[in-house]
Amino acid sequence: MRNVLIKFKSIFAIYLIIFSVTVYAEKLIFNIDHKLVNKAIFDTENNRDFIALYHNDNLITKIPSFDEDGGNRFEKILSRYDENNLIRIVTSFPDRGFFKIYYDIELNKRTNLYTLNKVSFEIQQWSSDEEFIAKYCSHQTNISLDKLTKNDDLFKKVRPRVDGWENGKVKGSCVETHTQINYDDAYSLVMKSYLYNKPEVNEQTKMYLVKGDIVHLLEQNNTFYYIEYNTTKNKVIKKWLHCSAIDACVY
Repeated sequence: MRNVLIKFKSIFAIYLIIFSVTVYAEKLIFNIDHKLVNKAIFDTENNRDFIALYHNDNLITKIPSFDEDGGNRFEKILSRYDENNLIRIVTSFPDRGFFKIYYDIELNKRTNLYTLNKVSFEIQQWSSDEEFIAKYCSHQTNISLDKLTKNDDLFKKVRPRVDGWENGKVKGSCVETHTQINYDDAYSLVMKSYLYNKPEVNEQTKMYLVKGDIVHLLEQNNTFYYIEYNTTKNKVIKKWLHCSAIDACVY
């Protein structure tokens, strides 16, 4: 009986090893709707810490996946809308509550280097079964990814906790709301800005948003973005917004 039990444990252990390798070896491929990057591959078999970026099936570069041991793990990649902002890497830690971190990657055309230009995070804190507060904070950065991958201390400063950056001292723009919103594709306004009926300067309306308001980008037309904004009364507004409102102009 003892020999049978030992044999069963050995077989079970081998099965777990094979299963874990199979799961870990999964290759995740994301199609990116962008001029410079049209595919990204997160390969857990060859290099878990990096994401490979491609254009027309040609490897451009490899960037960090921002996985954290014992912390947030890579979840998905989103395309961004303006020329500089290429992608947004989303990490999450669902086992310990709702906490997502977003890393925005851009290509600096002057230096031809990939940089981390914005880090933001979202948390949802529930006080009861029906009441909660959603908090979204963003922090502008301009750090070379090559420099970031070689400096663990720098990454620790860039990576936020649930209470903010650098030992809980929040730096950047934050907004709180009692409305449940998906911030994956969100941008926070850097200034008060008027809305437009069409992507033209002479189509300005009397409606405006203020610094810290959160908008979702739906479409780009030259220097304007078609955005979706959820009001505090759960009303959805879809208008055009100038790129300066979210610091996304490319001249």
